[in-house]
Amino acid sequence: MKEKSEEIFDEELTPEVPKRKIKDTRVFKFVWNRYFVLTVAFAVWMIFFDQNSFFVHRELDKQIKLLEVDQQYYQEHLDTESEKLNQLNSNPAEIERIAREKHFLKKDDEDIFIIQQEKVTKPQNKENE
Repeated sequence: MKEKSEEIFDEELTPEVPKRKIKDTRVFKFVWNRYFVLTVAFAVWMIFFDQNSFFVHRELDKQIKLLEVDQQYYQEHLDTESEKLNQLNSNPAEIERIAREKHFLKKDDEDIFIIQQEKVTKPQNKENE
């Protein structure tokens, strides 16, 4: 066993290392820094609660994409209709064709006969009754 003097000598050479408290750690100090807390609170508010939040922007982006698809469809439709209009303005025979087919117009000395076909339905047999 060690003598009393040796124990005292050993205690003097090995200083006590104080235990670090959680409040004294760098991470704790950084996390509870008021600027860090305010930044995190601001980010959470902007992402989840603001009227211009991330989720609102995501929904708006989806709507914009749908509207762009619609715009492309209507632009193509406008192009085809503009081409038809140019044909009507430049070709009198086309005007006459449309007037006869769509509006059933005729010349004074013509008779028009409209033949409509009736749909024929087959009678259903009731064999198993």
